[in-house]
Amino acid sequence: MKQHRLLLILVGLLVAIILAFFLKDVVRQAVVTPFAYLWWALALVYSAIPQVVLWILLLAVIILSLITSLLTGYSRERAYEEPPISTQGPVEILAGWISNSVGEGNYYKWMIANRLGKLASELSGRAGNRGFLAGPQEKAAPGRIPSEAVQRYLKAGLKESFADYPLPSLPFMHRKPTPFDLDVQEAVEFLESQMDDH
Repeated sequence: MKQHRLLLILVGLLVAIILAFFLKDVVRQAVVTPFAYLWWALALVYSAIPQVVLWILLLAVIILSLITSLLTGYSRERAYEEPPISTQGPVEILAGWISNSVGEGNYYKWMIANRLGKLASELSGRAGNRGFLAGPQEKAAPGRIPSEAVQRYLKAGLKESFADYPLPSLPFMHRKPTPFDLDVQEAVEFLESQMDDH
């Protein structure tokens, strides 16, 4: 691989040398002569300006740069003195997830389902049974099993991921329904009823 790159560099240099030899007159007329003329004109203008004017201009530029640096430094100090305090608690974070879950994506919907599923699992553990997580051999306490949709929602939040339900790759395709599409209010009402029992 390195030999291939080295060969390409050598070929490029060889082509550049050949082109420079044949195009030296064109480069001189198109590039070197105009730049030399511009440099000569600038030197002529510079020599026509009195030395006192140049010193005054230089002094003005220095004073302006000092004033602007002092003003920006003062404004930066004030900005650092008064930082905005924006701390978010868990309720505000959850509210943000709920507002973000309105879109087409599944990530925020899964995050909410995951948090609610963990809460339901904790409530079931406190009650001494496995509630909606009860397997075929275990029996849940009566009144502890949510509706099938809520049960699927909470289980999907705990045991599945938003990546298990990818969005369609083409914009005209319809998104497949997921357990996370359930209205969060239903799951919250079920969890509130479980908390009331405790």
